[in-house]
Amino acid sequence: MQNASSTSWKSVLANPARASHILQIYDSDDFVAAAVAHFAAEGLKNGEAVVLTGTKQHLAGIDRELRSLGVELRSSQLLREDVHEALARASPVSSLEEVVADPRFTGVRWWGEITNALCQRGEHEAGLAAERQGDAAAREHGATVFCSYLTDKFDPRSYDSTLMSLCCLHSHVIPAQDYVLHRRAVNRAVSEVVGDIKGTLLQSLHSWKGMTCDLPSSQALLFWLRDTLPDQFEAVLSRARAYQEQAGQGASA
Repeated sequence: MQNASSTSWKSVLANPARASHILQIYDSDDFVAAAVAHFAAEGLKNGEAVVLTGTKQHLAGIDRELRSLGVELRSSQLLREDVHEALARASPVSSLEEVVADPRFTGVRWWGEITNALCQRGEHEAGLAAERQGDAAAREHGATVFCSYLTDKFDPRSYDSTLMSLCCLHSHVIPAQDYVLHRRAVNRAVSEVVGDIKGTLLQSLHSWKGMTCDLPSSQALLFWLRDTLPDQFEAVLSRARAYQEQAGQGASA
């Protein structure tokens, strides 16, 4: 079972290793803007080129966040492009390949939602193929690739083969904006629905090899439950959602 060594998405995105391939699971556009802006700003400070490939709506939100961080949007280090225009090209990764060859930059960071755009229009196999292409580009060029994927992590229908496959095509997965809140909600739900995980269940959890990526233990626990206790999976998700929403409302009160 994989456990992320980082305690927050900010630490995951600040100084990722070269050729890292990071996936953000999101259900809030504000989370996308905050995460991508942080990823981009840290790269720019390090002298890296940054390529952002997203929808016009997301790019506008990211721009606002970057301005709030004091980033000069007209910097030659920063390239922004519409995801639908990128999909219309023969090679969606061509922009990445262009900046990799520029000797002015110490490295390259690329954020995109090409797979998300394809999956949103029902082209799941094409989306997975795009992720494989992005992963190959990251390895070939030593670039850091960051992807955002829209889904409801507390909806059992989200845990289909596409989500599992996407996670396995990435080195790191960011499933929530607040890791501590997510862990508390999931652990409480599991405790109430499943009870103490001990004996053969604990052995199964420790030996589970269902995920090959680095992700917070609470999200790995949900994937394990789906495989091991499918009859109780939906009830755990429902309670975890309720507990997280309650905690969020309490924090904003």
